[in-house]
Amino acid sequence: MRYEYVRVKLDKNNYAMNADMESHREIIDLMAAEGKRYAGWFPVTQGPTGKTVEFDLIFEVA
Repeated sequence: MRYEYVRVKLDKNNYAMNADMESHREIIDLMAAEGKRYAGWFPVTQGPTGKTVEFDLIFEVA
């Protein structure tokens, strides 16, 4: 089994406030259209207050 990772970064303007997360949906839909299955996500960078500001979307590749 093989995996592919897509890095998603939050807009810096949203660090202090609640971030509006919608870009991940487009990525998941695009990868699904290519036959890849969404497997989960993993936070890779956190801000000084502990909020996740960068994460990887993980996809299984058939």
